[in-house]
Amino acid sequence: MPAPTAHPAGTVLEGRYRVDGLLARGGMSMVYRGSDLRLDRPVAIKVLDRTLARDPAFVRRFEREARAAARLAHPGVVAVHDQGRDPDGTVFLVLELVEGGTLRDVLRDEGRLHPATALTVAEQVVTALQVAHDRGLVHRDVKPENVLVGTDGSVKVADFGLVAAAWETDGADDPEGGGEMVLGTVAYLAPEQVTEGRADARSDLYGAGIVLFELLTGTPPHGGDDAVEVARRHVHHDVPPPSALVGGIPRALDRLVLAATRRDPEERLADARAFLAAARGVRIDADLPFHPVPPPRRRAGSGESRPLRGTRLLDLDTGPGDPSPRAGSRWDDEQDGDDLEDRYDDERYDGEDGEAVPAGRRSPDAPVDDVDVAIESIARRRARARSRRLLSAWLLLIGVATVAAGAAGWGLGLPG
Repeated sequence: MPAPTAHPAGTVLEGRYRVDGLLARGGMSMVYRGSDLRLDRPVAIKVLDRTLARDPAFVRRFEREARAAARLAHPGVVAVHDQGRDPDGTVFLVLELVEGGTLRDVLRDEGRLHPATALTVAEQVVTALQVAHDRGLVHRDVKPENVLVGTDGSVKVADFGLVAAAWETDGADDPEGGGEMVLGTVAYLAPEQVTEGRADARSDLYGAGIVLFELLTGTPPHGGDDAVEVARRHVHHDVPPPSALVGGIPRALDRLVLAATRRDPEERLADARAFLAAARGVRIDADLPFHPVPPPRRRAGSGESRPLRGTRLLDLDTGPGDPSPRAGSRWDDEQDGDDLEDRYDDERYDGEDGEAVPAGRRSPDAPVDDVDVAIESIARRRARARSRRLLSAWLLLIGVATVAAGAAGWGLGLPG
């Protein structure tokens, strides 16, 4: 998908929200610092990519999810103030403006966090997820880029509505019921998201466990040469204990990470409450006091902080010779030690690490032994659907032409 089109500073959406400057860039949206001219307050404006904004089904899901996200009134969730459509076709969300940056910025500053600080972040993220889960919302893309850290060290989870809308399948264009691809950020995807295209509260906990692993070690647990390889590792390999990479991590924290990232969701921590109860036990067992979260030293939008990346679509038509995203891991020892954000980025985000991987909506009885199978199956199914639509259109055209020719010949044969 091409990068979203930028809106120049000074643009006013719906006669109310003025765009003041770019804060972040993602595969499906761009986020701007803005001003609510009616209430005279600063806001963040998330503008949807124009390609998606032209998809009525996607916009309906997006607006529905935005309404649901707006009901999440909690200090740990980025507030949704409004959503709208400008007369020029721009679809956007108006969000609480968090001065600071993202958890990715913090990791870039610090490398990794003290175990007590990492646990503090994880607890706040999971508390926000619990609020959403209690209202039936699943995030589906928990990652450092979707966790904002304020200048006061506050932690807030962002991007509920947009991710959920992108995740949902609309099978209207697929007669075989396969629907669109289900996507997320591959370094944090739960195995069931990869193999079955389904996600529930336990999938969010898996993502939170992966984030906690990265906070403790400075790197995600699984790496590979491309997105499919990373996804395959989530499906077939257990997450290692963080202490295997970094010394000084309490065994109780190891146990929490492993309990949150079991490959089988039935063996995972059951819900956010279970995660928080286990975290409290870790604090006691490992004597880890509450630690304040360091604010990012490089502010989002200052020119020193790289743009953020959100979940993005992976084009299945990309040829085998085209570049693909990469993700690294010191655990797998397959990369050259460069930071994840320095990997190739085909959307010119200056190298964030949020890779995307498709996962087919598969039958529960289908064997899950290779992620490539799911991808190829989706591609074949969509190609067949396109072929059928073209054939139907061609037959309809022939039928209309035949009827027209017959009618013309009958008219010519009438007596004068």
